Amino acid sequence: MNLSDLRLALNAISLEVTHEGIPPVFCWTKMGTEAGQSLDMILRRKELERRAGQGLFAWGIGNSLGVAATLARQEALGNEVEVLFTPMRSAAKHADVSPTQVLLWLGYHDENGVEVRLPSHMMITSRGSRGQKGGWRSHYALLCEGRRDITIPANLGAIDANNAKNFASLNPLGASQVTAVVRYKSTCDELPERRYPVAFRAKLHGLGFVRLASPVVLDSDLLSIYHQVCRSETVQEWIEGTSYLRQKAEDAKAQKSPQKKLFGEILTRKTRTEEYVISSKRQILATV
Repeated sequence: MNLSDLRLALNAISLEVTHEGIPPVFCWTKMGTEAGQSLDMILRRKELERRAGQGLFAWGIGNSLGVAATLARQEALGNEVEVLFTPMRSAAKHADVSPTQVLLWLGYHDENGVEVRLPSHMMITSRGSRGQKGGWRSHYALLCEGRRDITIPANLGAIDANNAKNFASLNPLGASQVTAVVRYKSTCDELPERRYPVAFRAKLHGLGFVRLASPVVLDSDLLSIYHQVCRSETVQEWIEGTSYLRQKAEDAKAQKSPQKKLFGEILTRKTRTEEYVISSKRQILATV
């Protein structure tokens, strides 16, 4: 299913859904072509990632949420904040369709600023773009938990952008805001609706929102492995493929950073790794 078909399907099933299905506070992210990959391909691999993580997956985003996600979870009942995913209405930028470079992100910064490796079943990519100081532009991720297949359109409501305000400032969302924590309230304004049918929902999990770390350029062999992983047909193929890609990316990063070999013991003390521990009732992050 391509992006146009997804929009049509979502519009068809959400025509009679009222705003009552949209929570008063949520994280809203618009999705489309990214890092040279179409939305249907992204959803396909993210569904494999979700299944491999027993419901847990990461969704890369290009802008920071600041402390809004943390504040929203403190305010929300049970500290649960939903993430609502909607297809973008505008056409994808050329830089997203045909990026000059694609980055694979290996880790993220925890609440103390310590770099932590992402769980091995997660694969987050972005187009490579330089910041003002010459380094890679920051990229972020939503850590999510979802129990439904994200590739199947469902009757999940529609967001009217006129009713969404930034969580902290209460200002209207900017045209360039792709992801934001919002407050949502139906109004009696006579403005024409700006409907965004919801493709799927999830909940923020763990830290919820993180700044990513340790980008590696996917070139030559790494890019070939990446494409093979994206063609995985089963969860087992996905798990094995992402683990192999991540290890090769770590090797490539180490080869380009000889000083890390020299001070590897020091870096090891400062860097934590995380693994998923499965309990009978829920899945939690455990530090090892």
